[in-house]
Amino acid sequence: MSQFQLRVYTLSSAEALVAYETIWSKHIPGMAKHRITTHGVWTVPEAPGSGTPQLYALVSYRDGDDVQERLLAYLASPEFRADMEGFDLGQIVGVTETVLTPTADSPLR
Repeated sequence: MSQFQLRVYTLSSAEALVAYETIWSKHIPGMAKHRITTHGVWTVPEAPGSGTPQLYALVSYRDGDDVQERLLAYLASPEFRADMEGFDLGQIVGVTETVLTPTADSPLR
């Protein structure tokens, strides 16, 4: 069974959200090279309760893979550096990572 992770990025502005959405489209093939599969990416222009924009990404890792090891390998890769070129990381004001365990009846397993 795959290991799923919901990643939530809180951005500083609507403009930063648009820019980061473009970056995420570039991340997908690079992450795949590091055995990280992207299942979907969604935006929330104004997150409830905070009014700040957010980007949600549902990714998975192969069963048995060390999630942090895979993620750190991607973050150290030339693909990641190229994707992020010209983007001010200060525009990402928060990141949360939640490991999700699929139920027995979940279509994503």
